[in-house]
Amino acid sequence: MQQCPAKIKIEGLKEIAMEYRKSVCALFIFLFAASSLEIVCAQVRRTNVTCFENERRALIQFKESLVDQSNRLSSWIGDNCCKWKGVGCNVVTRHVVNLDLSNKFPNAEDLATVMSRESWKKWEKFKGTVLGGELNPSLLKLNHLRYLDLSYNNFSRIQIPPFLGSLKNLRLLNLSCAGFGGKIPHHLGNLSRLQHLNIGICKTFFVVAHNLFEADSVPWVGRLTSIRTLHFVGLSIPNSEDLFNSINMLPSLLSLSLVSCKLTSFPSRMHVNFTSLTSLDIQMNFMESTIPTWFSNLTSLVNLNLGLNSFKGSTDFFEQLRDLETLDLKVNHFGDPVLNSLCRLNSLVYLDLSRNQLKSSDFHCLRNLTSLSVLKLTGNMLQGPFPESLTSSFCTLRVLDLSDNNFSGLLPTFIRDPSSCYKNSLKELYLRNNVYNDYFPAGLEKHKDLEIVDLANNSLYGPIPYSIGKITNLKILLISNNDLNGSIPSSIGELSNLEDLDISYNLFTGVVTELYFAKLSNLKNLQMSGNSLIVNVIYTWVPPFQVRMIGMSSITVGPRFPPWLETQLQLERLIMSDANISDTIPAWFRNVTLSLGTIDLSNNKLAGGLEAFCDAQRLSTIDLSNNLLSGSIPSCFGNLQRLITLTLSDNNLEGHIPSSLGALGIQLSYLHLQNNRLSGKLPSTLQNLTNLRSLHLGENNFKDTIPAWLGRRVKSLQILRLNSNEFFGDIPLQLCQIRFLCVLNLGGNNLDGSIPPCFKNFTCMKIKSRYDTSFGFRYNERLDHIMKGRSLEYTDSQISSLKLMDLSENKFIGGIPEELTELQGLLSLNLSSNNLNGSIPKMIGNIKQLQALDLSLNKLSGPVPHGLASLNYLSYLNLSFNNLSGPIPTGNQLQSLDDKSIYAGKNGLCGWPLLKSCHDKRSTSQPNLDQDDKGGAESNHLWFYAGIGPGFCVGFVGVLTILHFKKSWRVMYFQFLEDVHNKLFVAIFLIIAKFQRRG
Repeated sequence: MQQCPAKIKIEGLKEIAMEYRKSVCALFIFLFAASSLEIVCAQVRRTNVTCFENERRALIQFKESLVDQSNRLSSWIGDNCCKWKGVGCNVVTRHVVNLDLSNKFPNAEDLATVMSRESWKKWEKFKGTVLGGELNPSLLKLNHLRYLDLSYNNFSRIQIPPFLGSLKNLRLLNLSCAGFGGKIPHHLGNLSRLQHLNIGICKTFFVVAHNLFEADSVPWVGRLTSIRTLHFVGLSIPNSEDLFNSINMLPSLLSLSLVSCKLTSFPSRMHVNFTSLTSLDIQMNFMESTIPTWFSNLTSLVNLNLGLNSFKGSTDFFEQLRDLETLDLKVNHFGDPVLNSLCRLNSLVYLDLSRNQLKSSDFHCLRNLTSLSVLKLTGNMLQGPFPESLTSSFCTLRVLDLSDNNFSGLLPTFIRDPSSCYKNSLKELYLRNNVYNDYFPAGLEKHKDLEIVDLANNSLYGPIPYSIGKITNLKILLISNNDLNGSIPSSIGELSNLEDLDISYNLFTGVVTELYFAKLSNLKNLQMSGNSLIVNVIYTWVPPFQVRMIGMSSITVGPRFPPWLETQLQLERLIMSDANISDTIPAWFRNVTLSLGTIDLSNNKLAGGLEAFCDAQRLSTIDLSNNLLSGSIPSCFGNLQRLITLTLSDNNLEGHIPSSLGALGIQLSYLHLQNNRLSGKLPSTLQNLTNLRSLHLGENNFKDTIPAWLGRRVKSLQILRLNSNEFFGDIPLQLCQIRFLCVLNLGGNNLDGSIPPCFKNFTCMKIKSRYDTSFGFRYNERLDHIMKGRSLEYTDSQISSLKLMDLSENKFIGGIPEELTELQGLLSLNLSSNNLNGSIPKMIGNIKQLQALDLSLNKLSGPVPHGLASLNYLSYLNLSFNNLSGPIPTGNQLQSLDDKSIYAGKNGLCGWPLLKSCHDKRSTSQPNLDQDDKGGAESNHLWFYAGIGPGFCVGFVGVLTILHFKKSWRVMYFQFLEDVHNKLFVAIFLIIAKFQRRG
């Protein structure tokens, strides 16, 4: 039989009695307490604790109103409800006092970031175990209920039932992340005994949409006189002053959270009554104000979070908060003075000033923070070398984050040479995105506790020391985008705890064998791209790890398709572009694709078909461009319902586009099939791809009219390239409905008719600014375009600013619509090789951003508009083989375009740079520069000599006039002449005497 807790306490009391055996009073107390506890324990043993029947029935009714898909409440059977899961009873009164139906997600805060596939699995499992439905008022029969926790469920945004305000004995009510929504009932203000209230959305990335609250008025908060913990997350509170006035009526309040409540400001003046507050969290409200001075009265604060706002101004009040241990001020507008106000907070353990406006690296006073363990200064404007005076003070730091600044010079001394520290506590080091120019720190090994090292995106050089293998606790090593060189030390293979290794885009050389991965059994992320490395492992090698991410672009992995990939069945991202693989895709790779979300095998020499990807239901990105793939596009690709990007360009694919691709609906955003051998018509099912942003079908053998549904349905297009096919007929006017179109290439087809004037509706081509090409999803797109007379390739970062139109090599007739000149953001306009007639639009100069203009090989006539001379960015122009006439404009950028072929052909143009001069005296043709310079020089000489005589006469008469009328000047002048005469006389006399002595 299990021993009664009371019996254990009896034994303890007996020991106390032995110690105080000389005290009769103490012995009496002991005997009395022992006998009392024995009676209670015996009573508990004799009593079979069961709940009251009316409370059991109330719980059954409550359960029947819930939706419990995972059968979490399966234990709610039988007569004794005190044994049911989540139900707690008072052992003496037998009343139900606790009801805990929370569904805590493991590491729930991890949901605030983009999750890995492993986290996705946890998330999916979590969603399957949530409770839903409604809350039955039968809970009112639980009169003694003190604890009610429904957090981390999903009640589908139903309103919090008002009857909860009648549970008078409640001490704790937790409705956070439970899927409630709507207005919060004021009835909750009746819970005068409530000590802990938590209402709001999840502080996570994926659950925000579940529950949004409104709180038009919150005076009921002031009636919660016993409240000690008040947490609101995601409430819409329009009147922040009313809220704080209500909170000011809660003198017992210890912890207050008002996260993401749309607060705009604090009351400027308030006599603070909640001075016992120890924790205050007001992050994510984006307040654009100063912090009021009454904050200095919150002297009991231990934890303060003001992050993700727009606070600015004075922070002197911090000096009064001497008990602060945690201070989070990230993402505000605080400047350098904030550091001085923090330097007396000797109890401070955690300080986050990330993403503020700190500029000065003179933060020496931080050495006074002797208790500091975590310092985050990322994303400021700090520059120069790290202050050496902080070396000894920072030796005790466990987390240091200086990333995203402009620190330069050598790495901090306590990083390079930890021997200067009496204690090395560093656990996490973040120096990413600075300008440090130093050797890789050889002393890093002495930081025995290091788990995270992020030195990416600096200018570090030299080799990685072999001693790196001694940092046995290391979990994350990120050193990409530096100038590190030499071979990679094989000792990296000794880091058995390593989970994330990124050495990409350095200058490493040499061969990497299986020895480099010998003990990396915990590795999850491996990135080696952009080095001169050769991966050479034995054919039968079985990696000790199951990675989620492999990045091996621009290194040598081939020529064989790596057989060790067959073992990687948890792989989520595989990036092996330009890896010198010359092989067919093996059949076993079909199993690997089952877990893949992203695959990039572009720029290799892969051959064969695409059937290996038919079962890859998780794939969102496929890039197999620039290979030797053949066959047709499998219709099974229409089953890949998560597919966002499909890039199969630059291969040998044949046949039609499968109509099944239309089944991808709003998911597919990028479809790139250019430079293959595809033929036929565009399937009408593609009109279902209403979220398509980029469609590249150029350089194929399609023979079709441009479908009108393209403009009617696929209105999200920003890039449309149908060039170098056999499209024919008119351009449908519906195409003008694609208002956000930024790149249009229809060149090299058999299109006819006229150019639609409604092209002026392309709003994107009217603006100068960049446009968003990511749409919440990053994809490294490439775009080839003939511009400035040559083929250029644009990368993802450049595409977002391109505004191009190419209608060349078709059969268009009629004139160039004047409306095209409204596209002022256009960078390149190519209308060459058509049958266009009429004149060049007079307002062509309105396209101010134009860099390339090609109107050659048409039948244009009339003059060249003077507006061309106002195009300051124009660097390529071709007007050849037209019927243009008249003088060629000059000025600005046109002066640099001196290639005569620009105006080649039989036409009536004259002026510079052509040899043909214009006879019209008003001609603006360029004059002969040599003759002009010579004539100008002769004229200048003539006028110079002609002006000498009159100039001398005028000057001489002026001097005589002044001497005549100004007596003082006249005396001084003749005195000056006399002095000069005397000095000359003496000088001449001395020279004559000198020569006489020599003679």
